[in-house]
Amino acid sequence: MYAIANGVDAEVGGIEVRSLLIVSAAESEPGRLLGTLFNRSQEAVEVSLSDADDKVAVVVEGNTNHGFDTNPAILDSVGDIPGSRVTVTISAGAETEELQVPVLDGTLEAYRPYLPSVPPSR
Repeated sequence: MYAIANGVDAEVGGIEVRSLLIVSAAESEPGRLLGTLFNRSQEAVEVSLSDADDKVAVVVEGNTNHGFDTNPAILDSVGDIPGSRVTVTISAGAETEELQVPVLDGTLEAYRPYLPSVPPSR
């Protein structure tokens, strides 16, 4: 499937994944997921997204969507530098798929507001 946006698209367990990407300042820094999950079914579906060392789960109610722009989901650390792609495993229902998701930084102004803030070191 050809994706016009910067992110990747997929269909997993009845969930449409659109324009999925990660915004992170640097390798091993936190990364925020961006994109939208669409549930066209009547039933709520739990969707999990994981990289090499972290996992987030969201419930997408029936006939709705879940946008990560307004519902922040943060991975603790991104395994590669901005400009690369990292493997994200998406599970919905009984289906699982691995996607190569692009990692972007704040170079493009549109993504700067989504860079995760890093807590100050002690």
